Amino acid sequence: MFKKITAAALIAFVSTTTLSVPASADTQAAPVTVQGFTVLKEKSGGGRTLRLWQNTATGKVHANASGARNGDRLSIGSCCAPYTTYETVVSTGNSELNTGEYNNFGPSVNLNFAGGGEIHF
Repeated sequence: MFKKITAAALIAFVSTTTLSVPASADTQAAPVTVQGFTVLKEKSGGGRTLRLWQNTATGKVHANASGARNGDRLSIGSCCAPYTTYETVVSTGNSELNTGEYNNFGPSVNLNFAGGGEIHF
């Protein structure tokens, strides 16, 4: 009898706990701003993270790759035809890569891994 009551109490507790979380809860974090730069986009994979930062003072953007490995290539370019690569930075062993700043017209950003694979947006 005691086991049935305990099981019923546990089921009631779990069901009320899960029901208290709204189904439409926003799971995205607020934009992160650090020293005058705001993260617009972020994507991870292969032990690396690709970010698009916006300078809050100028509105210009730059690409950043953390966890880069020797030979990784970070590039930023136009989003639309005619496709143009503004800049490519190659890691020579440094784990942080950054491009220069460019006008924010929804650029294409790519991190090509030295051993194959990529992250892009």
